[in-house]
This record gives sequence, structure tokens and C-alpha cells, in this order.
Amino acid sequence: MTEMEKDVVTLKIYPKERIEVGTSSIIGTRDNQEDTIFGYVCQERAIGMVCDGMGGLAKGELASKAAAESLADAWFESKEIEDIPDFLKRQAIKADEKVFFQEDENGERIRAGTTMVAAIVEKDELYWLSVGDSKIYIIRGEEIISVCREHNYRLTLDQRLEQGQLTQEEYAAEEYRAEALISYLGMGNVSLMDVNAQPFRMRDGDIVLLSSDGLYKSLTENEILHLVTEYQENVQHAAEALTAAAMGDKTSGQDNTSVVLLRYKEKKE
Repeated sequence: MTEMEKDVVTLKIYPKERIEVGTSSIIGTRDNQEDTIFGYVCQERAIGMVCDGMGGLAKGELASKAAAESLADAWFESKEIEDIPDFLKRQAIKADEKVFFQEDENGERIRAGTTMVAAIVEKDELYWLSVGDSKIYIIRGEEIISVCREHNYRLTLDQRLEQGQLTQEEYAAEEYRAEALISYLGMGNVSLMDVNAQPFRMRDGDIVLLSSDGLYKSLTENEILHLVTEYQENVQHAAEALTAAAMGDKTSGQDNTSVVLLRYKEKKE
């Protein structure tokens, strides 16, 4: 277990901090931008989120916007949150219901959905929420780890294979459906989500990266790490470098790609 992984379950006390936010979002080669991103810092509190909408036309955009607004509004209304993991779980359920019943300009249900990855930092404590297949990375020095699962059919296949409920041949026969989501906001009964029960204690220079799947399907973790560390002193530049690299010189086939970075800096006494 690395030192960063140990901090996921180890409680420590660090000096007061400040947090910097960087955001970037590109449409790629798609016809519509269905991602919604948000990052905000107020004194010793910060929130960031990326929602990747699904549904085509403007429906995915409506879904991702509704989910992001639902969580952001609840966070702004709560000056103090005693139990952040519980808060994130409850707000995920509320956002799921909001998207499920969301209507378009004609008063008809949009029947769309969205993934969500969100991070809340209170002082030096990091909490996160993930629903769907967007990603949360923590970068410390030359190390990068993903702290959430991809909630797709592959997760089900892997679990059934591990439990001996599937043979390798049966797994291979089902793998063509592996990327189909099994959890997202807008289902109406979401229950599968990743929320850390204990805070991750952040250290000076730690960076949290939230991203839609357009990033990790275009860049490897090493490429992501290289770009973030190259621009780590300016997370806005890092965010823009990530989306630019994901786009590259592609003229087709690039999904919407969105990132939010939160960089923790300890205040020097």
C-alpha cells in the first residue's frame, strides 16, 4: 500500500489550506455539449463536479445541468455539513429524482440521464461521490490513482466471474455490452454509487481531478499525470492542457471532454 492509499483510511491533522480550481470543457466532434461542470471555492470550503449527460439532442444537457444544479444548490444552502458522506448520498438520490422527472420546454419528460463525479473539500478533508463511469483521480507528486469504479456492465461481469457464476467463455460472449451503464442519475431508483466514508487527508500540492469519460478514453493515466504535473502550479492551465491533448488533431470520434481540478495548498504560517 502506498502512502497516498494509506491516507484514505488514516486520520491526520494538517495546517489550514487554500484550494485552487481549474476547469475546462470541449465539445469534441459531437454535435452537442452534454457535459456540465462546476467548481467553486469559498474560504476553506470547495466543491467541484463533472456531469456527463446522456440522451442525445439537448436532453443530455438538460439532465447534466439539472443534476449539477441540484447538488450545487444543496451545498450552497448548507453552511455546515455534519456528515458529508451522508449528505452526498442523499443529494445523489435527490438529483436522480430531479433528472428522472425533468421536463423539456414542451412539458414532456426528457427521459435522459447523466453520470456525476463530485468532490467536496472541507479544510484538509476530501470526500467524493461517483455515479456512472466518469472518473475521480488523486494526484500526489508522481503518483496518480483512480478512487472510483466504472458503474457499467463490466463491473457486473467481473463480480460474477470472481464469484464463479460465469465461465471465461460466457464472460467473453457478454463483453460486447461491457460499457453499458448500470448506474446513473435519472434512473429513478439509483442505489449504486461510490462515496468514501472516511475523509481523505490532503497534503500540500495534492490535486483532485474529476473528468468525463472523454478524457480517460483518449489519454492514459501516465499521459494525464504528465500533463497535470507539468502545469501543476496553474491548475487552470493544466485543465486546458488536458482537454487540448484529449482533442489532439482528431477530426472525428472525440467525445465531449470535461475536467475540474482542485489543488490543495497548505497555508504557510
